[in-house]
Amino acid sequence: MTPRRDDLEIVEIASPDDAALLAAFHGGAYWQAFAAQHEPLAVWQRALWSDDARYELTIRIAGTALRDPARREIVGGIVFERYPRSGCGLVTYLVVSPPARRQGLGKRLQREAALQLYAAGAPLVLGELNDPRRDSHTGESLEDKWRRIERNQAWGARVLEVRYVQPALAPGLARDAGLCLIALAGAQPLPATVPGAIVRDFVTELYAITEGGAPPSRLVPTIPDDVPLIALAR
Repeated sequence: MTPRRDDLEIVEIASPDDAALLAAFHGGAYWQAFAAQHEPLAVWQRALWSDDARYELTIRIAGTALRDPARREIVGGIVFERYPRSGCGLVTYLVVSPPARRQGLGKRLQREAALQLYAAGAPLVLGELNDPRRDSHTGESLEDKWRRIERNQAWGARVLEVRYVQPALAPGLARDAGLCLIALAGAQPLPATVPGAIVRDFVTELYAITEGGAPPSRLVPTIPDDVPLIALAR
């Protein structure tokens, strides 16, 4: 039975003591939602608990009895990062299981993450979505892509009018040219444009951390000095 909104708890992964809960989320709700674009569990574990983590990772899991493996029910979660050089935040994954949708959980998780990142000094908080204007190999239908875009725009997000290619998230995985970047709102509505220098710094840092090198040579120079934030329409 799906937990009611008032019964849900949200747990932030804090230490290796939460390893079993993290693995349950990764192998369950997360994997079901992002099987085509997933990060290995080891990547998360290193970012959370190793001494040489190159960025700050936060993972929050929603459900009931989350610390009781016998009764645990995971219905959603969010994964977000803060990059030290550019200062930008990135919401990498947001998942809510189908029976738990339409209760405001996704909006709550995303808004709380964005507010926390902006409060920590992020000049911009970003997310990644499948772009309905581009082909992708994720298996997500065009209708579902539009619905995801429209849902995020209803929450205050806007699409960055720039070309974006997601770097390979781990050895053996491919880059993804089917995504777009979105900017998430904080306590105030988003402006009409954001400085291109912030976006260039973020993309360069993201590639350095994930792939250990520079982005594709034609990618960063195409980012204008002022990046429009737009609302996509079908």
